[in-house]
Amino acid sequence: MLQEIITILNWLLAIAMWLVIGRAVLDWLTRGRRTVIHQLLYLFTEPLYRPVRRLLPDVPAIAIPVTLILLFLGLRVLLVVVVSQVG
Repeated sequence: MLQEIITILNWLLAIAMWLVIGRAVLDWLTRGRRTVIHQLLYLFTEPLYRPVRRLLPDVPAIAIPVTLILLFLGLRVLLVVVVSQVG
């Protein structure tokens, strides 16, 4: 049971990480133009960005995606360590 929960959590973190990467790349490529894809990525990633902006209000806008990606990667590595010790 614990293995399945960790696997699902790992997948969710991976998906969130790729959504953040997609939003960062799209922001960089479109430079302010709003497309349907951009609005969709904004809808999914804004709940992740909002707490980071509250915690780090004075950082440049490019640092927020990097911070989130590193956070997701760290959590995924932590999950791998937990899985290796449990199973």
